[in-house]
Amino acid sequence: MNLKRLLENNSLAFAAPLHFEDHQGFDTVTVVSRLAWQVSDTGVATFAEPQRPIRLITTRHGRGSVRFPADQHADKPGTDVIMLAQAHPPTDEPVKDMEVSLRVEAADGPLHKRVRVYGPRVFMKKLTKVAPGPAAELTEPLPLAYEFAEGGSDESAPDGKQWDKINPVGTGFAHKRAALVGQEAYRIELIGGSKPAGFAAIAPQWSPRVEHYGLVDDAYYKRRHPVAPKDFDTRFNCCGHPDLWSETPLRGDEPIEVIGATPEGEWRFRLPYYEPCFYVHIDGVSERYATHLDTLLIDIENPAERIVELTWRVSVRLPRKSERLDKIVMTNAHDVDLPYYDTSSQQEPTSS
Repeated sequence: MNLKRLLENNSLAFAAPLHFEDHQGFDTVTVVSRLAWQVSDTGVATFAEPQRPIRLITTRHGRGSVRFPADQHADKPGTDVIMLAQAHPPTDEPVKDMEVSLRVEAADGPLHKRVRVYGPRVFMKKLTKVAPGPAAELTEPLPLAYEFAEGGSDESAPDGKQWDKINPVGTGFAHKRAALVGQEAYRIELIGGSKPAGFAAIAPQWSPRVEHYGLVDDAYYKRRHPVAPKDFDTRFNCCGHPDLWSETPLRGDEPIEVIGATPEGEWRFRLPYYEPCFYVHIDGVSERYATHLDTLLIDIENPAERIVELTWRVSVRLPRKSERLDKIVMTNAHDVDLPYYDTSSQQEPTSS
């Protein structure tokens, strides 16, 4: 099957068709569409050049937390909001801790995530418990990665390696808490909300995401593997932090506020509204397929770039004779008064 010829893209967004089996084992073509904006420190949005590619694999930080999640999912309900960023301490006065927050003003109520970031500190014995001691001055930006949040693993447990199911790459997990004394302590803590403390994507093996995969037992491996379990929930494909997932899909033009993750301290913006539209042609008959914004990713790891990605997708189960699928046409879902660029010159899906 010639996937490139199958897709006719007449929209503003970049798109790529992917061919794989869905969670029920059906042969599927999924078109993933992405529009990336570059947003200035004053909130002005322009088309990012180049546009961001579709990702075939997940890229990770040093100890294994997700940096950019893969796009190979047939269905993602709701909208994931993901932020890749660093905590930027103020430059006008020394601090030992600071707050970082992300707020999206969704129609059904705000998505709001807050954490407190500390300077370097170590675990100390405090009366009847072991806990992080006083923090040193926070002088450099700190990556908001789950490696710096509470969690981790311990290979010294008598019955083998143990780990924090919510954040196995974090810091401070120990079979014997006393063994932590003098060791580097986690530097990112929750302010309300749920663990893990951060804004990035959640790995598929972590709780609570892994529970959505369904029951995996001996019977599953004998009768169904590698197709997903019968009780598979498509929420498994949602990789955003549970506090930053909207069951009602976002439009993409909601007001967004970021505090503490840019050099100027406060960053607010609102993207122009845009939505693609998909028409599937089978045996010469055209049918419009519904789509929704399923991922909003804010990438400010490099504050000089400030890229915001919007991602949509549509999945088509292939007929028994795949040649019956004539083409998938992608257009703009509404009249747009935006700069146009040639999407045909954009990148191929990438595995890097």
